[in-house]
Amino acid sequence: MGPRDMLQAIREYPAACARLETTQRELDQAQKALEKSELECHRLGGDCSEVRSRLRFSEKKAEALQAALDAYCPKLSSLAEMIRFYETVSPSLDPQGFTLFRAAKKMTGIDLYSYFAYEDSCGMFEQMDGCQLLRWLTAARFGAVDWEIVTGTCYEEAILREVDTSAPEYLAFEEKLYRKVLERMGFGTLLAPEEPVKSREIEVIPVEEKITELKLYSPLSAVLYEEDPEEETETGFEPLILSGYELTGYQDAIRQGIEDERLPDEEERGLMTYFDGDKSVDEKVISVQMDVEEVLGSLYAVAVCQIRDGLSSGELEELKEYCVSQYADGWGESYEQRSRKTEDGELYVSFWKPDGFYICTKEELETAKAHVRPRPQRGGHVR
Repeated sequence: MGPRDMLQAIREYPAACARLETTQRELDQAQKALEKSELECHRLGGDCSEVRSRLRFSEKKAEALQAALDAYCPKLSSLAEMIRFYETVSPSLDPQGFTLFRAAKKMTGIDLYSYFAYEDSCGMFEQMDGCQLLRWLTAARFGAVDWEIVTGTCYEEAILREVDTSAPEYLAFEEKLYRKVLERMGFGTLLAPEEPVKSREIEVIPVEEKITELKLYSPLSAVLYEEDPEEETETGFEPLILSGYELTGYQDAIRQGIEDERLPDEEERGLMTYFDGDKSVDEKVISVQMDVEEVLGSLYAVAVCQIRDGLSSGELEELKEYCVSQYADGWGESYEQRSRKTEDGELYVSFWKPDGFYICTKEELETAKAHVRPRPQRGGHVR
C-alpha cells in the first residue's frame, strides 16, 4: 500500500467506524426482534395446540350428540317437524337464512335479480337477508306477482301477493326445500325416508316388478270460431272462449287431435321421449301419454303416466314441472296452433295458459281447490 492509499484510508476511517457501529446496532435490534418472535411463536404454538385439543373435543362432542339424536329422537317425517328443527338450529348455523335461500334458488332455477330487474336496479335486494329474499323468490315461483308500469318509464314494478301456503303444490315444494337444507347442514340422518307417492296398480310384469298408473289433471281452455255466429260486435264476429264444462261436448274432437299429434318416436314413451331431468324420474316413469277426461262435469287434460316402483314427493314434483314445460313450449304449443274441425266451427285447444293454471293428481283435484302455477321459462329440452 502506497502513501496515497494510506492517506485515503486514514481519511475514510471515521466514516467506516460510524457505519460499523450503525450496522452493529441494527444487528442487535434484529437479534432482539428475533428472540421476541421466537417467544411469540412458542406462545402461539401452545395456543394452537390448545385450539386443536378443543377442536378434537368439539368434533367428538358433535359426533356424540349426533349419535344421541339418531338413537333417541324420532325421525323428522313431517314438514312441521323439519321447520321446527331448522328454526332451532338456524340461529347458530344459518342466522340470516342464506342457506335456505340458496337451496330454494337451486331448486327453482330462478335468478331473482333478472326476474325482478327493476327492483334490482333500484338496489332493493342489497340489504335483504336470506329470509327476505326467499319471500320474493317464492312469489316468483308460484306466480304471486302483479306488474305495474312505473310512471314515466317503460319499466315494470313488481307487486307481491300472498302465496297460498295451504296449497298441496306449495307444501310439496316447502318439504323438499327443508329436506335439502337440513341435509346440507349435516342432519340428513335425522330425516325419515321419503315416502313414494301412492298410485293405482294396473298390471304386474313380471311378478317382481309392479307397473302403476298415475294421472295428472290440468285445466283446458279453447277458442271456437263458429260457422254461423249469432252475435256481431263493433269489431266483427268474436270467437267464443270455452273452458271446463263447456268443452265436454268436444271430447272426441280433442282426443282425435291428440292422436293426430302423436309422432312415431313417441309410440313407446310418449312425452317422456324428450325428458332429460333427474335420472331416477327417467327410470321410474315409463311413459307419459296425453288424454282428456271428464271429472265432476268438466273436461280436463290428463297426463297418463305409467310408473315403475312409485315416486317420491320430490320426483312427482319434477314430473309435474316437466309436463307443464311440454304443455307450454313443446307438445302443447304445437297442439294449440292447429284447428280441430267440429260441427260448430274450428276449435283451437290450449293445454296451458299463463294465468290460473295448475296440475295435480286425482285426489288433489277432488279435495283441494285449484292453485295458480308460475309461468314456465320458455325454451329447454322440449319437443
